[in-house]
Amino acid sequence: MKNPFTGKEMKLIREKAKLPYRKDEFTIVYHAYECEDTNERFTNDELDMINIIQVHNLYREKYGIPFPEEIKNIREKYEVSAKKMSEILGLGQNAYRLYESGEIPSVSIGRLIASIKDAEEFRKQIEFSSHLLKPSEYEKLMKSVDLLIHRERDSQQEFLSKEYTISSIDDYSGFKLLDINKIANVLSFFHSKGLKLFKTKTNKLLFYADFLNFKRSGNSMMGITFKAIPFGPVPDEFERLFQHLYDDGLIEINRSVNGDNLIEIFTPEILFNADLFSENELAVLNEIVNKFKDKNTTEVVDISHEEPAWIDNNEAKRYISYKKYAFDLKAFE
Repeated sequence: MKNPFTGKEMKLIREKAKLPYRKDEFTIVYHAYECEDTNERFTNDELDMINIIQVHNLYREKYGIPFPEEIKNIREKYEVSAKKMSEILGLGQNAYRLYESGEIPSVSIGRLIASIKDAEEFRKQIEFSSHLLKPSEYEKLMKSVDLLIHRERDSQQEFLSKEYTISSIDDYSGFKLLDINKIANVLSFFHSKGLKLFKTKTNKLLFYADFLNFKRSGNSMMGITFKAIPFGPVPDEFERLFQHLYDDGLIEINRSVNGDNLIEIFTPEILFNADLFSENELAVLNEIVNKFKDKNTTEVVDISHEEPAWIDNNEAKRYISYKKYAFDLKAFE
């Protein structure tokens, strides 16, 4: 970016700074351009977005306010419209739709929405709002929720034992909900560009896709939680993740033996769907391809071992913080 007054190119700086929001302050990695001659700082729409998204994410995390994806998923779980959900919760007519679109609710409303993830709590809200509903609506909703309550009780243990499920949205997921379909499409994209998806290499490609997207936008792309192990950063429970993708028919796993080593290569079973991705996300995926298209697995592992995200967490095999490490990616400085 050029200084609007002098026309001279400026450098991008990143530094920790406190920004106020709703009578609170949050420490973020502040992004701005700085003029070396005048020390003046400027931002553009892209940097403003990265800065404010960081603040919003930390605010939601601190006060237990659901993220937009969660808010939408809660409503869809009960198969009601956004307008009807607003009525049931006693909100403004369009409030729930706005919260799904990114507007941040108050702490009290945010916690109310979070509470109705539990079907029994949602049942109480329906009872409280029975006077606002037509008798037929009330009966239909109550019947549907009661069925859901019983179904959840019966299947909970089986579900937890079989599924790859990380449902939390926090710093360790890049403030996004895990999206299995999006992961499959990312693999499809890489495969379509000629990358061979060996398991170890694939783990690193997913790491860089999510962390580079966070660096560019303040959110991860797929909502994957990563941890550091000797071979580099990997998705948490990556074996279960890939098995889940296989069981859902999203990838094929081809196995072979080379000496004492089991080699696994993934072949996507779906065509890449660009509609699932923003322009910024597509740009990130192309950066990943351009960086690693000519690198073998060993070279990709070696590159990942230069990352502070791995160096600082490998010995203890800790989960990797997005907000602490994404802005310091060495492979994409």
